[in-house]
This record gives sequence, structure tokens and C-alpha cells, in this order.
Amino acid sequence: MIKVFIPQSKGRNKTSIRGFWYSQDTRKTYYDYLKIVNTYNLNTWILEDLKKKYKQEAIFYVNNNIGYCYYTRDNIEVLTNRIYAEVSRADLKHTIKKALRDFSGCTIYNEAGRYYIEIFFK
Repeated sequence: MIKVFIPQSKGRNKTSIRGFWYSQDTRKTYYDYLKIVNTYNLNTWILEDLKKKYKQEAIFYVNNNIGYCYYTRDNIEVLTNRIYAEVSRADLKHTIKKALRDFSGCTIYNEAGRYYIEIFFK
């Protein structure tokens, strides 16, 4: 099963999953509310359509616990290492800042008031 992380409109569709990343180009931190779509079939045409539809520079997906950041057909970043841990609400802001500094990105899950962080890296 392939998990595709689909960005949602920030105003209307707040979700319990948020993706954070730091751009080296702009030197800014960005975030998206995310929805996960599970699929068995994913190819470059679908990924290109998703990028256009959601006006994204890249689409992130996970297959067999390996993260992929799809920019173009010739530029797919493969992230083979994964960290997944529970984070207390009190430590959440500090943990996100540390993940952005150390790994340039993370995903935060809010499941019934409990927070989890997931980080993929090389």
C-alpha cells in the first residue's frame, strides 16, 4: 500500500495531520494540512497531475516505509530512514523546530489529543 500525502486548503479543511518543511531557497518554514490517500497504483502521470491540481512543487509519498519526495520524473528524493515517536504537547513546538533544523521537515499527527512526529531522512 502506498500512502500519498495530499495538501488541503488551509482555511477550510483543517486536518489532524500537518507537514512542516524548511526551504533552503527561500529560508522560510512552510506547512500544509495533509490528508493521506492510500493506493496500490502510483505513477509519474498521477504524481504530475497531483502537483498541478494542488499547486505544489513536490508530492510526498511512502511505500514500504521508505519516503519519496517527487519533484519531477528525473528528480525523486529517496528517504530510507524513518523516525516515529510520541511527543508531549508541551514539547511539540521545540520538537518541530529541532526537526526542521536537523532534517528540514517533519509530519505531525494529532490522534485523539496525542501527538506523534514522523521524520524521513537519507
